[in-house]
Amino acid sequence: MQYGFLMDHRRCIGCHACTVACKAENDVPLGSFRTWVKYTEKGLFPEVRRHFTVLRCNHCSNAPCVTICPVNALEKRTDGIVDIDRDACIGCRACMQACPYDAIFLNEDSGAVEKCHFCAHRIEQKLEPACVIVCPEEAIVFGDLHDPKSRISTMVAEHDTLLRREEQRTGPNVHYLDTLPEALEPGVAERPQTYIWSERPVDQPEAWPASIATAPNVRTVLDAGHKVQWGWPVAAYLVTKGIAAGVAMLSPFAEELGLKGWPLKYGIEIVALLFTMITTFLLVEDLHRPLKFLTLLTRPNTKSWLVKGAWILMASAGR
Repeated sequence: MQYGFLMDHRRCIGCHACTVACKAENDVPLGSFRTWVKYTEKGLFPEVRRHFTVLRCNHCSNAPCVTICPVNALEKRTDGIVDIDRDACIGCRACMQACPYDAIFLNEDSGAVEKCHFCAHRIEQKLEPACVIVCPEEAIVFGDLHDPKSRISTMVAEHDTLLRREEQRTGPNVHYLDTLPEALEPGVAERPQTYIWSERPVDQPEAWPASIATAPNVRTVLDAGHKVQWGWPVAAYLVTKGIAAGVAMLSPFAEELGLKGWPLKYGIEIVALLFTMITTFLLVEDLHRPLKFLTLLTRPNTKSWLVKGAWILMASAGR
């Protein structure tokens, strides 16, 4: 079983009803979105067309956010929904970096990440997602993609739909019908500093320079901002970890290098231990729920490189 969405942009009028319904149903914080409508204009006056694109989590078959989460706060359910246990989340934001769709955001109030979870609480009660029931044009089709008799499977089979970023091999399960291809590709459309109703948030820059836009006469004129989350602590952690590892590698060869006696021979190990401790501090300091750091030991995701790295750090410090 695999629940999925089909966004029928032959019908979408860009009214944002789905965004509002999602916010109301899931108590989404101001300035954040689990689903949003992107506006992209193509052409030059007077021959210009505005295209609407409804964006959200793709509930991937091979979800990278599930793989990287160090504490198993994200899971791929048996019905195909990628859901979040917000109580378990430690706020490390690794899933945000892993997601190629910018579909996950950090709730600053709770310290946990959030995203579209297919209104799982409604699905479990045999109800449709909030965005589906509120759409005035019935432009959002949902259902089981593995059921060949379902409406969504029939439409996918009958029409040439698009998927976002298939090269990432995540297996996205949100299909787009009659959508402007340039609107689905990051960095392709030009992004002016001013949107149609407001200036773009200055604290939410793009991860790529505006100069790399490759599609002529295509502009993004409305979109949700995505703040760059990992700051100086993560950059510093890479430096301190490198120093700790490099110095520790010298320790077995101390005497061959002429480093004998207490100040030199054991000083190397002290320096390695010191920078390992600094690295650990920076990692914990960057968490939005630092007190939950020890859940790396109590509910670790052994597939996550973050868990493997934490174990290596702890083993190196304790040897």
